[in-house]
Amino acid sequence: MKNTWAICKREFLSFFTTPIGYVVVGVFALISGLAFVLSLMTYSKMSIEPAAYGYTSVPSFGETFLSPYLVFNGILIMFLSPLMTMRLLAEERHRGTIELLLTYPLRDREIIFGKYLAAVGMLLVMMCVIAVHLTVVGRFAPLEPAVLVFGVLTVVLMGMAFLAMGLFVSSVTRSQITSGTLTFGVNLVMYVVGNIGEKLPSKNPTPEAWPETVRNALGGTYALFRGLVMELPLDKHAKDMALGVVAPKDVGYYLLFTAFFLFLTFRALESRHWRGKS
Repeated sequence: MKNTWAICKREFLSFFTTPIGYVVVGVFALISGLAFVLSLMTYSKMSIEPAAYGYTSVPSFGETFLSPYLVFNGILIMFLSPLMTMRLLAEERHRGTIELLLTYPLRDREIIFGKYLAAVGMLLVMMCVIAVHLTVVGRFAPLEPAVLVFGVLTVVLMGMAFLAMGLFVSSVTRSQITSGTLTFGVNLVMYVVGNIGEKLPSKNPTPEAWPETVRNALGGTYALFRGLVMELPLDKHAKDMALGVVAPKDVGYYLLFTAFFLFLTFRALESRHWRGKS
């Protein structure tokens, strides 16, 4: 635990000895702040003239403002996460310092968890921005404290999942530019594919003229494919959680997603033993 904390502290401080930490936090604060102001202004207009927006009464604050705003922040972190993870292991390989690091009496899990927790520390710094916004909202809107807490927790879980995937990509590349580009590309594909999945027809697309056996087989395969595509985007599992409706399957999805990519990172770092090189 001591070694993990030492690596975490070193990596976290390194974010702020370079422009990366300031750029990430600054960009997040700027975009999140603009989204907060614009969303609040839009909701205010809806409350004054709900009929103009297709509502028969004042729309729900949580469904109209809070949940979309929090999910937006999660998506924003998705696109900023490559900047936080691209250097964690890829830069070590590029500079050759990974060899020096691995000669220390450190276990793989201490290296991985130390670097991952440093990235999570950056995530928590960014959460301070959201906490300020929600504190302002909480003073004027009748929201339960639990809703605000679960809202922040939702964004944290989303961020942790993105960081775990970014750390894995960083562990299999030698260039932080390559790592950042690949992580951004994977995130974008997941986001786009998830949106496309919602537009796929729910019924069996196989022509009715085909044999029933073939239609059933292809229909079952299509239903499985559609279900996987719709469950793929991380923001899908955050919409209800941001309202304080916490379902075990949603929390489990984020935790399993994070654990899966941390496991792959372990295997990537461990592979140096049978490859005979870093």
